[in-house]
Parts: sequence; C-alpha cells; structure tokens
Amino acid sequence: MARPGFTLEQIRSFVEVAETEHISRAAANLFLTQGAVTQQVRNFERSVGLQLLERDGRRVRLTDAGHALAETCRGALRAIQVMDDAARAIRELEAGSLHVGASPTCATYYLPPHLAEFTRQHPSVKLEVAVAGTLELNRGVLAGSLDCALIEGEPDPALVSFELSPDELVLVAHRDHPLSQMKRITPSELARHRYILRGPEFAADRPVRQMLGDSYERMETMALGHPEYVRAATIAGLGWSALPKRAVIQDIKHGILKSLPVPPIVRTISVVRRRAQGGPAQEAFWTMLTGGVKGPSARISSDGRGAS
Repeated sequence: MARPGFTLEQIRSFVEVAETEHISRAAANLFLTQGAVTQQVRNFERSVGLQLLERDGRRVRLTDAGHALAETCRGALRAIQVMDDAARAIRELEAGSLHVGASPTCATYYLPPHLAEFTRQHPSVKLEVAVAGTLELNRGVLAGSLDCALIEGEPDPALVSFELSPDELVLVAHRDHPLSQMKRITPSELARHRYILRGPEFAADRPVRQMLGDSYERMETMALGHPEYVRAATIAGLGWSALPKRAVIQDIKHGILKSLPVPPIVRTISVVRRRAQGGPAQEAFWTMLTGGVKGPSARISSDGRGAS
C-alpha cells in the first residue's frame, strides 16, 4: 500500500478547523499556534490536491470538496481512536469510548435506558451521542464516525441491522380541534387541516405522505424538526400530527390530545453498525442491545432474530 502524502496531524488540524470554522479557535482547541494550524491545513490541501477551505473575513468555511472530505477524515480519526481504545482496554481492562447516533425519536424515547444500563456496567467508558436523521446516521456509521446508531427509518443495506423495538405512530390533535370531533376521518379530511411535521428528511413523514397521496402536496404544513416541538404545537392547537404513542400517551390519557380515528402506523426501531469488528466498547454495547447477536458475522432476518 502506498504511503499517503499527508500526516495524522494534518487530518486532525483540518477536522478541527472544519468543526469550528475558525483558525484561532481550532488552534486553541489543539494547543497549537494559529500559524501552525494554517500550515498543517495548507500542507494537507497540497497533499490531496484540493482546495478545502475558503476565507470569509476572520472565519473560514468549507468548500464543496472540504465538506465531502471532512466526513471521511472524521471516520479516519474515529478508526484511530478505536485502535487506541482497544489497546488501552487490553492493558487496563476498563477504558474506551462509545460514539452512538440516534434519530430524535430514538434519542428521546429509546436510547437513554440503554445508555444508562451500559454506564452502570461500564462506568469508565466515555459516551458521545449525535442526534440526526436516519439518512445522516447511516452515512456516519458507514464512514466510521459513529460506532452504531438507533434509527427509525430504513437501514442502509451495506450495514448490519437489528430490529430493536416496534414503534407506533398515532395521529393526534387537540381535543378542541375540528378533527377531534369526527368519528370517521378520510385522507381528504386530514388534508383540509394544517399538518405539523418534523420535516421531509425524517422517516416519520413518509407513511403520512403515502396515506394522503396526492392530497399531501396541497395541504398546509408546518415543519418543526424535533418530535417534542411537534407535540407542543399540537397541544397548542396549531394542527394535527403523527407522533410516537410513547410521546403522547399521557396527553391522551389526560384528555389534552385526542387520538384520531385512523389506524396507527407501526414501524421499526433498528440499531445499525458496520460489519467489521469494532472496539471493545462498541462490541459490548451491541451485545447488550441485541442479546448476543454478533454484528460482524450475523445475518439479521426480517423478524429481527439473528441467523448464522
């Protein structure tokens, strides 16, 4: 294998500048001078033959090439961290880090109990959580910047996936909303009222699009991103929404929200990882989540059971 023309320090400097979009802040975080960081990044650009940064006053911003290369560089640094973690864990028997991704729904309702249990078992492992949409999480796991991720959408076919739990989406509205007074609701009736959603990039919106068909494009919508923001807007009476039953069960119980007479949407919460062997913390977390199904060698069947 040919020896690369760049160094690890050049990659580390570039990633820090990409994260902060500021030379002086990156230098402070790396305990280097601004001149040293600038030189490292310039040498890295020369090595890869691409312009990665543009100056914008006192700040810098990534070029298109910089954006494309930054994720791969994060993955390279993550791989080196995994190697260091593995060596430390072998020496000390307790150490390491775990970088987990989660969609907003998973981060709110599914991931915390698992992380709490993992922390009780392995208190010395450093935890990091990245919250994003399913597509971005799949990319992060593939690139190696995330060890694994809990997602509510479709796993990337290149990843190993395990079905962690079913998740029920219910259509809800405030008790005084016109839809809450109806005993039977058609898609055309739903389309006459404002739909509060997280955003088209989130998996929860896809089944609603399919249910409404052509009516979806003519409907008034309001995108708020996080499911708790959507819940708050629905409670305020701004429209109807499709939310995890876990998020609104108490609101329904207390009569604040009403479940609309539409069949619930059942989807799957999955955990995904790369096929390659990971660090000790990643393997321990995966084993805890899956009950011992081995990620790199398992074939996950459609019902979520491991098959050798």
